[in-house]
Amino acid sequence: MDAWRSILGSKFTSFVLLSALVPHNESSGICGCHNLISQANDITMPLFTTPNLASLGSINVPAYFPVPRLINFVAEWAALIPLVCHLASPYHPHQLAGQVTLLGRVSIALFPEHGILAGISQLLSHSTEFLDIASTLGPSSKRVWDVKWGGTFPCANGAASSYLAEALLQRNNAVIKVPEPVLGLRLSRSSADTASSNNTTPARAPPPDGGSPLRKKCPTPLPGSPPVPRFRRYQTLHVLHFSKSPHNTSWPSKLDKLLSSTLFTAAIFVLKSGLAVMFILLGIYGTAVILLCSLNTQLVTRAAKVDRPSAFLGNNENHDAYMLVATHQNSSVWYLFVGDRGIVDSVLNKTMVVIPQQLAAARWLRAAHIIQLLAMTFVASQKGWDGIALLILLIISTVMQFRFRREMLTRMFCEENGVAVNQSSFEFSGRTPMLGAIQRVSRCCEWKWMDEILSPCPRREVWARALSREDMEMDSLDEEMDGLSDGDQGWVWNNKVLAIRGAILMQRAVQGLATQSL
Repeated sequence: MDAWRSILGSKFTSFVLLSALVPHNESSGICGCHNLISQANDITMPLFTTPNLASLGSINVPAYFPVPRLINFVAEWAALIPLVCHLASPYHPHQLAGQVTLLGRVSIALFPEHGILAGISQLLSHSTEFLDIASTLGPSSKRVWDVKWGGTFPCANGAASSYLAEALLQRNNAVIKVPEPVLGLRLSRSSADTASSNNTTPARAPPPDGGSPLRKKCPTPLPGSPPVPRFRRYQTLHVLHFSKSPHNTSWPSKLDKLLSSTLFTAAIFVLKSGLAVMFILLGIYGTAVILLCSLNTQLVTRAAKVDRPSAFLGNNENHDAYMLVATHQNSSVWYLFVGDRGIVDSVLNKTMVVIPQQLAAARWLRAAHIIQLLAMTFVASQKGWDGIALLILLIISTVMQFRFRREMLTRMFCEENGVAVNQSSFEFSGRTPMLGAIQRVSRCCEWKWMDEILSPCPRREVWARALSREDMEMDSLDEEMDGLSDGDQGWVWNNKVLAIRGAILMQRAVQGLATQSL
């Protein structure tokens, strides 16, 4: 009320001041009154104009139906938000590849971010090349080490595997720490001889697996010797277990089937068409164009052909998979994909979708990309109710896209294809015991798969032979151990103990994961 009183007061004051300047005759009095009225109205007009009526936009063309007046600030602010915020990220190809490979179809939002239509156009015109490039962008750029077969290769479906891993880690972020010994290692035959000459018996540490005690060449600290500081670079290993399960349907899958059904699509088509006509009658031209463009684009992408390859998720081997995944050889975070080889191999190594070349759809999507850009820039310059309507359309589209979040995509993929996925995480004190634990759990006889991560050397060969034995004794390796330095002997013993401890914990976890369901 105070604001309106001040406005009315200012209008009255202006009228009094201007009336004193108007000549007091009949003809000039009439002109003066018109001038006074126009000048008094100019006092309140800046609140609602830019300089035209904000509700009519910058083109100032009246609509077929009248629209309410609009505050200038709201019109300016709402028109800028879509153009500034609704842009595709640089990692959009990675996100698109993950969504398409998990859903098995192309799906776009009601109002897609600018740049997404161009990416889908490239997918439909050069699908194989697009997916290959997308697998090397962002979080999807990973390498795979096949423990069973000893091979290494780039991850073929980096986006899909990243979505699966991240969705599981959101459900369970607990980490099991592998215990490590607190010993100052001084290892050599001479140290043991010195201890015996001093009539001191080295302490014997019991093995972690309950076997026989270690012999005198087991790493033991000298009496009175301080612990030797040791560098630690802790490694986190996420174990993901995959298995076949019955087909289940949860509410995200039911909602997705409803929203992608033919009946719902037809109803939405009629609703969008009517809404676009109403926008045109109200003078909301830019949003109407974007809505019509989105309507046709959704029909085109719905008709796009995306197939699963033959024998998808099929297993042609008689053993489980053990594949280690990381960004590079010197990573600190690792993922171990274990379980059904057909599932693991399809996710990491094989093609998950087959998309034939569809040039007509690709051309329309490129044209729609340009139309959307022109319409968004038109709305930003037109402002008015056009900007308000586009902002509301953006909010509705964002809310509807919540069903395509990573955890929802993962759940829908697993339920549709009968896949159960479970996860457990471990923290090792170093990379060597982690690799040894993986090797021991996999029960593989080949060690060449880790050559890129842990370079072959004499102490690694001795450690590999020692770790392949079930007991803690190394009598048969006396000659090899004698050829190593004191530090290398300690390295072999320490990493064997830590690897066995980690293998015991991992084996229990893998067996537990195999009995769980998604």
